Amino acid sequence: MMYGSRKNKMLAAVIVCAIAAATGCGVQTERNIVTTEAMAGTVMQKDTETEAMGLCAQTAVGVSRDFYENGAAYDAADCMEMIGGIVRRLGAHGYTAVDSGNQVDMTGAQRVIRFCAAVDAGETAGLTVISVVSPDTFRVYAFCTENGGVTIASGYYVCGEDGHAQQQSMAVYPAETWEYTEEGYLLFSGRYRTDFDSVLALSDVPVHTALRVKPLDARYREWNRRYLQPVGYRDHNMFLTDWSETDFGELDFYDLFDRLYPLVYQRPLPYTAGDDLNVDTPYQIPGPVFENVLLRYFRMDSEMLREKLGYDTVHKTYPYVARGFAEAGEPDIPYPEVAGGTENDEGTLTLTVNAVWPKEDTARAFLHVVVIRPLADGGFQYVSNRMLTPEAERSSLWLLPQTESCLFRQSEKETLERQALTAAAEAEEVYRHVDTAEGPAYSSNIQNFTAEQCREAAHLLGQAGYVSVTADTNMENGKALEDFYRAYTEKREAMVTVYQVNPDGLIGAMTFLYRDHAIQTYYIGIGWQNGGIPEIRHTVISDIAEIRLTEKGYFIYTYADQMQYAGMRQYWRIRPLSDACREMTRRYVAGLSYAGYPLLTVDWDAETVDTILEPCMFTDIYRMHTGKSLQAENGRIPAQLFEEIMTVYFPVSVEQLRETCGYEESSESYPYEMAVGSQYAPFGEVVDYREHADGTITLFVDGVWPDYDTDRAYANEIIVQPFADGTFRYLANSVERIDGGSLDM
Repeated sequence: MMYGSRKNKMLAAVIVCAIAAATGCGVQTERNIVTTEAMAGTVMQKDTETEAMGLCAQTAVGVSRDFYENGAAYDAADCMEMIGGIVRRLGAHGYTAVDSGNQVDMTGAQRVIRFCAAVDAGETAGLTVISVVSPDTFRVYAFCTENGGVTIASGYYVCGEDGHAQQQSMAVYPAETWEYTEEGYLLFSGRYRTDFDSVLALSDVPVHTALRVKPLDARYREWNRRYLQPVGYRDHNMFLTDWSETDFGELDFYDLFDRLYPLVYQRPLPYTAGDDLNVDTPYQIPGPVFENVLLRYFRMDSEMLREKLGYDTVHKTYPYVARGFAEAGEPDIPYPEVAGGTENDEGTLTLTVNAVWPKEDTARAFLHVVVIRPLADGGFQYVSNRMLTPEAERSSLWLLPQTESCLFRQSEKETLERQALTAAAEAEEVYRHVDTAEGPAYSSNIQNFTAEQCREAAHLLGQAGYVSVTADTNMENGKALEDFYRAYTEKREAMVTVYQVNPDGLIGAMTFLYRDHAIQTYYIGIGWQNGGIPEIRHTVISDIAEIRLTEKGYFIYTYADQMQYAGMRQYWRIRPLSDACREMTRRYVAGLSYAGYPLLTVDWDAETVDTILEPCMFTDIYRMHTGKSLQAENGRIPAQLFEEIMTVYFPVSVEQLRETCGYEESSESYPYEMAVGSQYAPFGEVVDYREHADGTITLFVDGVWPDYDTDRAYANEIIVQPFADGTFRYLANSVERIDGGSLDM
């Protein structure tokens, strides 16, 4: 059963827990209740509902504390075991409970099934479900139904230091979709508006939830945790294409190396991309390191691997280019769930796997069969994968948002596709001699496309009269985009196309359409055949939640459904920035981060520089100095290297560095630390500068933060001293916080 959007106002049922929480347990005062317009009629009754949900949360907190107080010793590796214990204990108390990751059988599942039957029958009913997020974090769902519609109250609670359940948030919204699937999942979705101080608060927040109701064979769960979950579906095609040990087909072993390296070496992948996605970050990975990862999980000889991947026989290394996509936390992609399995006579396992995709409200985005070979030493190998869902019914374009409805008329889409091919032909000379290879539809699959080629292609498109842009280059013919924005603010129907040349050479023709008080984009991805022949690789229709043109000329737009590998907002700079400012930005600012260390976020000068010195700064400074990413050995940086570079770029002495940056005398080294800060933090942009008689330069830098809808979150004045050999020194920084969110530093 699937329900569309409902606008009817419903009476909120008073939610009663299966049993009362222990007497004397306190519940925190309500801090934040939010409703949609459709729920306006229920506001008077929400206090009682919230109190009942709080009692459920308090019981969950009591159960959790009981685990701790009775001496149960759990570390991070046992967290799932503890969560399972809490779920089962809540079930013993009479609650319907499940873990948020659907890795433990739900207790009280029959209540959910009866509630779904009441929805089907148009009856009035209520249901409460506790979802255990972590041993001290819980979400309580209160559902009520009347006349076939469902209203959802969702409260988020944490265990406070006083042992009481503290409510962190509450949302009430009508279900836009509601389905109990044949696989045994309850899937529901909706939207609500919050008042939280968050970038998400600027528009309705979409919510998609999947709760496994039907129990799953314990063997299937164990097989899934061991063989499927550690790699999942992100950033590789092992479970998206047919292959076997006799024919590895289109498997991308470099992507698999990325995914499997942390499992083998128990540390993050050290071969990372630089800050500039237009510049490849090449590595030569030692053969034993590379082969140790892949040959552990696949039965193949090293000669076959070396032949496929261009092994350098002289240096005994594999060529490798770091991937450029930055990950935005946990992306909204499917997760695997073993739904069936058999143990074969030859010792292998044949697993039938569903791809569960809450974001798309489906418990089976696609179905595939994986064969696993367990090994005597406790390891295992992947033997084969076979897709059971036809390709036409599945998509690997998870990084691109897609909408079901379309504002574009069919004739308009056909015209836009012809125009896109015509426009791309203007850049034919750039692509005539490039080398292409097989690969995913969302990529150009061009080998070694350069930043200079990107700029040349964008310039040729601009000369032909098209709105065109590429990284670190002024947009050409941007006035058309400003005209579109003006029409939008005046509520006049309008359309504009922007041609973006991506770092890999793919040309994206992005057409914005404002019609019927809504905005959509029609994206056409243009790849290239050998000989410089353009072809349409894919098209995507996406809903746009909001657009804005800032005072400085940044066009910022937000997808209604977020892209997997992107910030909350996308942007282009429409109005030009001078060549001198761009050069100053590239040289002095582009390598620095506002997050992770305080270099740009506090005032300092030569007298106070030691207050901002941190080991994690060195990674960025090293990259700016050498143009390469740092490869630290055994988690340490030789003191000579560290001190030689840091004393050039900052007014510091060796003694200051050794006092503040963790110098270890026994190894004569400093600790290797990566700067870890907010994802998609501001980036610096030099908007003006002043040269002084003593040779120093004052840079006026704006911290542009599109994810917080601002092109001036910070205003910096940075003093630098250039040297004749091309290096320079940061002498001082003063900063003013103008607008934007928190970096949580």
